Amino acid sequence: MAEAEACSMDNKPAEDGKPKPCCVCKPEKEARDQCLLFNGTEAAGTEKCKEFIEKYKACMKGYGFEI
Repeated sequence: MAEAEACSMDNKPAEDGKPKPCCVCKPEKEARDQCLLFNGTEAAGTEKCKEFIEKYKACMKGYGFEI
């Protein structure tokens, strides 16, 4: 089952009241993933994608997730 299908089928938050990590920060995650896909996950690639990675981390932290 695809990630989007899992979120749309079960939109209930987790038992602790937080949403599921797969269901939040989707635009930030997509931008980060696209950058890493085209630039690689090695040191040079992650440096080029640092802005997207930090935006994703900040978004996830806003929902209570530490990554």
